[in-house]
Amino acid sequence: MKKAGLALAVALLLLPAFGSSAKTEDIRTLNGTYKWDQGNSEGLLEAVFTPITNDTWGVSFHFKFRGKPHTYSGTATGSLANGDLSGEVTTDDNRGTFTFEGKMIAGKFSGTHARLKDGKMIETGTLSLK
Repeated sequence: MKKAGLALAVALLLLPAFGSSAKTEDIRTLNGTYKWDQGNSEGLLEAVFTPITNDTWGVSFHFKFRGKPHTYSGTATGSLANGDLSGEVTTDDNRGTFTFEGKMIAGKFSGTHARLKDGKMIETGTLSLK
């Protein structure tokens, strides 16, 4: 019960940061796959985009890696219809930062992801969503 209360408190605190005025119909969920080049892993990926401004989004990526579920959260800028889309997310244990960038074409995203390590961005793989 304490965990549920803590989770609710955290969600309420984060709500303003991700545009509390966003309507449910404004939230976009895209599904697809990721590929992790370091170890040749791949899996299903769900990305939830919550509008903050016209071209800024709160984003959370939900996926399993090595059998464990993960949620990486952060922000993205760009279009969810056509054009450039990029962002930065933090790992669910707050120990790492990943970036992603690519293009949306007719509602389909194709791009790459990279991890910030020792002050450098290291390419880690690809992702596709629609």
